[in-house]
Amino acid sequence: MAEPNPALHLKALRRKAQRVLWWERAWEPLRWPLLLVAFYVLACLARIPQSLPDWLHTLLEAGVLGTALWLTITGLRRVPPVSISVADRRIEHDSKLAYQPLLSLTDRPAFAGNGEQSAIWSRHVERVTASLGTLRVGLPHPEASLHERLALLAVPLAIVVAAVLGGTHTPSRLHAGLLPGVDDDSIPLPTLQAWIDRPSYAPGAPIFLSATGHTTLDVPQGAILNATITGAHGKPALHGIASPEQNRLDAESWNSHGTLQQSGTISIVVRGRTLGSWRVKVEPDLPPTVTWDGKPGPQKDDWRTGLPWHVHQTYGVASLEAEINLPGLTRGRILHVPIPLDGQPKDAKGVATPDLSSDPFAGMEVEGRLHARSVSGRESRSDIVKFQIAARKFTDPLARALVALRRRLMLGQQRASQAAAELNLLTQTTDERAILAALGLEIASLQKDAPDGSADRVPGELWALALYLDDLRRDGPDIADAAAEVRAAQQGVQQQLDHMRDLGDKGHTLPEQEELQRRTQALKDALNRRMQLLFARAAQSGIVMPQSGTSSADPFSDEMRRLQSEANQGHGDEALRRLQQMEDMAERMRQARPEDLKALAEQMKAQAEARAQRAALHDLVHRETTLLDHTQSRLSAAQKAAAPPDDGSRRDVSQMSTADLLRQLGMQPPPGMEQPTDAKPPAPVDPDTVAAQSDGRRADHALQRALQRVNDILSHRVKDLTGKPATAFDKAKTDMQTAREALADRKDAEAQTAEQKVLADLSEAGKQMRQNQKSGGSGKGGQGGGSLSFIPSGGAGSSGQPQHGAKGQQGDDGDQPQAGDEDGDDDDQKDQDPLGRKLGEGDKGKDSDAHIPDKSARDRARDIERELRRRASDRTRPQSELDYLERLLKSF
Repeated sequence: MAEPNPALHLKALRRKAQRVLWWERAWEPLRWPLLLVAFYVLACLARIPQSLPDWLHTLLEAGVLGTALWLTITGLRRVPPVSISVADRRIEHDSKLAYQPLLSLTDRPAFAGNGEQSAIWSRHVERVTASLGTLRVGLPHPEASLHERLALLAVPLAIVVAAVLGGTHTPSRLHAGLLPGVDDDSIPLPTLQAWIDRPSYAPGAPIFLSATGHTTLDVPQGAILNATITGAHGKPALHGIASPEQNRLDAESWNSHGTLQQSGTISIVVRGRTLGSWRVKVEPDLPPTVTWDGKPGPQKDDWRTGLPWHVHQTYGVASLEAEINLPGLTRGRILHVPIPLDGQPKDAKGVATPDLSSDPFAGMEVEGRLHARSVSGRESRSDIVKFQIAARKFTDPLARALVALRRRLMLGQQRASQAAAELNLLTQTTDERAILAALGLEIASLQKDAPDGSADRVPGELWALALYLDDLRRDGPDIADAAAEVRAAQQGVQQQLDHMRDLGDKGHTLPEQEELQRRTQALKDALNRRMQLLFARAAQSGIVMPQSGTSSADPFSDEMRRLQSEANQGHGDEALRRLQQMEDMAERMRQARPEDLKALAEQMKAQAEARAQRAALHDLVHRETTLLDHTQSRLSAAQKAAAPPDDGSRRDVSQMSTADLLRQLGMQPPPGMEQPTDAKPPAPVDPDTVAAQSDGRRADHALQRALQRVNDILSHRVKDLTGKPATAFDKAKTDMQTAREALADRKDAEAQTAEQKVLADLSEAGKQMRQNQKSGGSGKGGQGGGSLSFIPSGGAGSSGQPQHGAKGQQGDDGDQPQAGDEDGDDDDQKDQDPLGRKLGEGDKGKDSDAHIPDKSARDRARDIERELRRRASDRTRPQSELDYLERLLKSF
């Protein structure tokens, strides 16, 4: 390694010595600013500046630090520079060199002389430099008195002691002392109450926030964060939200809120301290996804157009419509067809079947797309598809001509004057005065001098006239007049429903409801008159029409009442859907042929047979229940007579299984409930009591035999009607035979079990019978389970036709109640236990609300209830049993 250059080393030492000497000289002007700053730090640790108002805190800090800065600058300016000679003396002193050898390095000979003398002097300087040895410069050690040195030790020691006493609050105290408007950790945090309100399009409970959230919150876009801060001495700041709003409630209370539009971290800060921080993931409110779920087009053998649709949106779809236009049409007319939805679905599909046969686009190739609007107002449209709109088929030539003229007029392909001239020519094709009068009115409405608005009514009047002409040609004047009356009444109800829906809450006033009632009554009367004419025509054809299965005097009263109820309750869409169903029935009446009437008659007969079978089954269950009551009464009396007087029922209850306790209450235990492995023998019975009950047992045996015969007959009739057997009747027959044998052998306990199985079998048979009738069959009834074409089914308000709205848009009837279900099966079952028995007690099975059980029965029932509650709280029992007991005891 090469030797360092002594000259360069000495030069570096001189610079270091100059710096050390400068700092020693600067200590005197710097000690007072440093002492001032140290005292301010001590004040911060003692929380003196923080206790002052912010403005005074700011002035104090500015004064202290400003004074220290001014003293520093002015003092440093007075510090003289350090010369090289003074630096050499410091090097000589710190290196402990004698005789000041560094003077030789800066000295010069008095007489430089010639070159030989200069060389000799240079050689002398080299020798001195080489003899210097190791040179060094010590640290600065300014001159200070004893008092100054004591103060120099005391002030840092005081700062250290204050920092130790402050503990974990020391950093926050220094931070708050140096930054006015910031509190340290010694000040209690303000009270924070924060929550997130979901937007209106995604209703739900608010999300309440804790001070610190460790999990990410999923919220919909547009949710609002609300925060109420109490006890704050400054204005809070809401970070992570664009354009938050701050409202001051009082001197120390604030309300902050902002809309969440993007994911991130949200925090609330007051005077430099974070009150709460949360990670939020915002779920974007995307436009709905709407597509065609198939090929739109005419329905088979129908005048309606099928519009298959599928829509999806995370928070729900508020409205859906089809926008249909005719390609190449200069006027650019767009037909908006609303598609009813079941509420505000998030994901739904269906097939809307609106009646577009009256539109001028009917029968033409059109373009259409779906337009969906979400509950939040976002919109989207589907792809455009081409399809054909269904059209009605008119048999009357004049009707076809009027429909074609009406289409050209509505599409702007013909002027009003041209349409009037063509109508004038059409008047020469008929001699009917009523038709001529109607055509004359239309011609007058299309004239230039006609009143305002007259021409706008012409398309609707031409359509009604075309329908009337077609009815007149096919059915004659009476039926044509009745059909026109039905259409006018339907239009009146439609207008009133639209009017009430447009009025909103004001549409439910008493005058509006009375007007709707008046119009629905007119529609009901028109439908009844049309039905009478239909049945009269059937009678002329030799077809006997049985009575419909409705519960009221006419087949349309229930439907009208439901329509009025839905409209009055604000369910306008449901009311319009029901009106549409009635329009379908009216149209099927209009198009009914003799073979349709014959099929309807067969269908009504099948419905009557189905009602008779359900009534027979109901009577069979009732009589079997009576037998079970008799058997239980005899068994209870025989066991009571054989029991010792001191036999405690409470002890019996605790020793019985849960399944046996339920049977004591007359309830069938659920499948899978544990059965006791060591089944105890039945309770003993008194032989004398059993013998005394022979007469009643003999009568029950005879009744059971008769019921078995009725069961066989009913099973065959069900199979003949639907073409499908109800296998549960066979099980009931077997159990009835077991019950007969037990009664013959005086074994009431076995008879009771068999009769309970019979009731369960009959209940299952009823379900199978109803399912077979709904699904139809190939028996004698034909479509005995199907719906009637012209008459609304009773009981559930179904029109018997596939609904063209959101409910039932799949093109089938689903599991709708059928006509003739008004026999009250549900009402009869409301007061029955799971075995079909009437609730209550009694020997004859004729309990009423006035019947009061005897004291012993009430006490035993209470004992059983207490035991069931005890077992429900025993967590060692099987979970399935605990779940069943919890559901059971909720009703008590």
